[in-house]
Amino acid sequence: MEANLIMLAVCGLSLAFTALTVFFVVRWKKSIERRSPLYGRQVGHVPGQQLVKRHGEAGDAMMSSGLLMYLSAPLMLLAWAMVRVPPDRLRPDGTTWIFVVAALLMFACGAYGFVKHFRLAQNAKDGLLAERVTGMQLNRLVAEGCVVMHDLPAENFNIDHVVIGPRAVYAVETKSIRRPKGRGTTDVHRVSYDGKTLRFPDFVNTDALAQAARQAQWLKRKLHEALGMEVPVVAALALPGWFIDRTEAGKGAEVVVFTPMGKGADFLARGQERLALEQRKLIAQALAVRYSSL
Repeated sequence: MEANLIMLAVCGLSLAFTALTVFFVVRWKKSIERRSPLYGRQVGHVPGQQLVKRHGEAGDAMMSSGLLMYLSAPLMLLAWAMVRVPPDRLRPDGTTWIFVVAALLMFACGAYGFVKHFRLAQNAKDGLLAERVTGMQLNRLVAEGCVVMHDLPAENFNIDHVVIGPRAVYAVETKSIRRPKGRGTTDVHRVSYDGKTLRFPDFVNTDALAQAARQAQWLKRKLHEALGMEVPVVAALALPGWFIDRTEAGKGAEVVVFTPMGKGADFLARGQERLALEQRKLIAQALAVRYSSL
């Protein structure tokens, strides 16, 4: 009886610590983290979105069931062994504390991994929503004569979106930038762009601009190699949910920063025609090959 009580107490303590850790991590993240500007907004659905949601929920349930199967034999073996330990051997000694310390270290490693991957999962969720919102808005440009491609495979990276318009080819990088929490003014959704720097309400970013520029240069080089002609390629950075304040320098900068919300992406289909319809078809065919090479 004493062995059974000890086993139940250990299992209960482990479950309690796990539940408390998850609870406090979630509460801590909600209290301090920045939120996506798309948080709480009603956005359209992409094809299969409900199936993707159900697939994720089923995957979580499968992981829980798999963990139960994995632990079934060790737990029952522990129960079997505990009931056969003589009561006088259950007294704590120096060896006991070695196992206690080992258990605490294992729990700490697990908690660290949980926090780390919890954060990665949240970032991935925000990024997926931002790319979907941008993609849906860009797809409207097909009616304006543009060709729109998504997630174009490159060399060890992907270009989120490529828009082949009458004026140029746009290499569009989408970023999900979280806004500071706890501010109710509209300024919290504004970013200033001077052509070299993105100034958000509480930090400055240049990496996103550099990434967009590199991807456009790569795309321009690959199109020249494939078609043997110079194709105008423009680097673009989409910030869904943000209002962009552009200085004069920002309006003529190498990287175009825009919000895809509303009619924010319509400029991609506007401007003087520099690429004839036949040229656009050739560019689309040259890029389509990259999908088939996977």
